[in-house]
Amino acid sequence: MRYINLILSLLAVTTIASCSYLYGDQGVIQNRDTDYLKAKSIPPLHIPPGLSSSTIEAHYPVSEKSYPPGTERVNLTPPELMKS
Repeated sequence: MRYINLILSLLAVTTIASCSYLYGDQGVIQNRDTDYLKAKSIPPLHIPPGLSSSTIEAHYPVSEKSYPPGTERVNLTPPELMKS
């Protein structure tokens, strides 16, 4: 029974310590919520002669607007729940 508790304790410590390895700025899983702000426009697609471009359209064009590197966070807390 003593070995089972030791093994479970080591497993719990290892699991908790591995979270910092997986998540964060340098981790395997990174937060990429604002990566689309760095997107650049590319030239339109060149259609070879003899082919039709009737089915090709820009569904999600990227604007030429330059966004600041540090965007402001928006508070989504309903007014009723905000403390005065």
